[in-house]
Amino acid sequence: MACPHPIFTRAPRGRIYAFLAWLGREALALLLSPLRYWPATLIIVPVLVWTAMHYRFNLSPSLPWTVARVEYGRTPARGEYMLYTYRGPIEGLPSHTFFKRVAGIPGDTILVDGRRVWVAGRLVGEAAEHTHKGVRLTTIRPGTIPDGFLFAQGDHPASFDSRYAESGLVPFDAVIGVAHPVF
Repeated sequence: MACPHPIFTRAPRGRIYAFLAWLGREALALLLSPLRYWPATLIIVPVLVWTAMHYRFNLSPSLPWTVARVEYGRTPARGEYMLYTYRGPIEGLPSHTFFKRVAGIPGDTILVDGRRVWVAGRLVGEAAEHTHKGVRLTTIRPGTIPDGFLFAQGDHPASFDSRYAESGLVPFDAVIGVAHPVF
C-alpha cells in the first residue's frame, strides 16, 4: 500500500502547521512583490497618492455629481462649490466633510420669512422642521454675513446647509478648498 502524502496524515497538527507555513510563505511573497516591480511602484504609488489627495467623492444626493477635483488653499467665490469641515452640534452624520455651493459672502444680507431663507435677495430654499431621524432643526437668524464666513447651500432641497442654525455659517478656516465637479 502506498504511503499517503504527508499533508494528509492523520495528525491534524501536521496539516495545520503545513497550512500555516504555506500561508506565511504567501504573505511574505505578497509583501516582497513591490520590490520586484520597483520601477512601476515608483510611478504608480505616487500617482495613486496624488489622485487620492486631489479628488474627492460625494456620496450624498445633495449635489448632482459624484467626483470632484479639489483646489486647496483658495477661498471660494459666490457660486463656486467648496469642500469644508462641519463643526456643528449634530452627531451621527455619515461624514463631517461637506460639498456645498457658496450662496453668500461677507456683507450679504440673510432674510428669513417663516421657514424660507433669502440670501442677497435670492431665495435659497425652505428650511425643514426636523431631520429624517426626527431631530428638530431651527432656521438661521436673519442678519448680515460677517467677515470671515460664507453661506453654504446644497443643490438638493433637503440638504443640510447654512439655512439651519445647527449647520450655521462656514468660517473661512473650515474651508478645505474649492471643488470642481468632474462627473
